[in-house]
Amino acid sequence: MSSIEEVTKTIDLIIAPVVTITTCAIVVNGLIIRYGSLGDRLRTVNQELSDLQESDLAHNRDKAQRVQELESLLRDLLRRHHFVHDALVLTYTSILVFMLDMLVIAIAVATNISWLSQMALIVFLGGVAVLFGGMVLIAYELRTSHYSIQLEVHRTCRLCRHQHTKLAGN
Repeated sequence: MSSIEEVTKTIDLIIAPVVTITTCAIVVNGLIIRYGSLGDRLRTVNQELSDLQESDLAHNRDKAQRVQELESLLRDLLRRHHFVHDALVLTYTSILVFMLDMLVIAIAVATNISWLSQMALIVFLGGVAVLFGGMVLIAYELRTSHYSIQLEVHRTCRLCRHQHTKLAGN
């Protein structure tokens, strides 16, 4: 590579994965916040459940019912936590794939090996596919999160149940 045009062209080729990595980093920041929030909620519910289980449940039916509700909530939160975890792993993996793609592009331009240019496209599309998998997981988690929150609120809020029944009847 002797000319400035060739260097500029190589840098231009490498820019697409860099933009994609930046996008992934923004997504990762949001996922990490969600992951931490779910982790905090898991710890809080687990502590409340532990405190209730240590108390005398035989004399209090309300406490026994609350233990069942907390166990159900804990299972749901843990399942959602796993989804966010898996989405984070896939997103970080896609960042690694895009970084590998940048390396393949640079080597392809430096060596003029034709099959490496095709490999660069394949690696890039692989990164997109991995990122897509992570986004599907987080979209599913968001949907189940919304549904779980509705169930939890409707179970404890009489007014919400009444309004939900009125809306369903219309």
